[in-house]
Amino acid sequence: MLFESDFQSIFLPALIVVVICIIGYSLWQRKQKNELEKAISLLKVNTIAVGLLSILLWFLLPSTPSLSTFGFPETVKEIQSNEQLLNYLQEYNQAIVRTTRVVYWFIFIFVWWFLASVYSFIKALSNQQGKEYFKNVKEKFSA
Repeated sequence: MLFESDFQSIFLPALIVVVICIIGYSLWQRKQKNELEKAISLLKVNTIAVGLLSILLWFLLPSTPSLSTFGFPETVKEIQSNEQLLNYLQEYNQAIVRTTRVVYWFIFIFVWWFLASVYSFIKALSNQQGKEYFKNVKEKFSA
């Protein structure tokens, strides 16, 4: 693991900073008139944020050599003492727990980003199509 400290003490502050930046950017983008341009610019910012969080999660994964340092004992005789067995199980348990946390957060962030992006595009396109539809209806009835 690149970062040996607690997972939450590294990831949660980074997540809070990214969320605050995205909220600030979306508030700043309210000045734009075109909804489709807003959706595209927010997609760009969200993609960068998800990329940064994904890189951080990648660094938080346990390193593979720590999993294979003990080897895989094939018989009970290879484990000399109870302390050795306990150390072996604790190392693997820590690596599995860290990997599970990273995968959980990656899936959560990726799905949230994907759904938010799809929603903003659908909303922008439906608003744009609705305006064009009503414009066409108004032109037909005024002629």
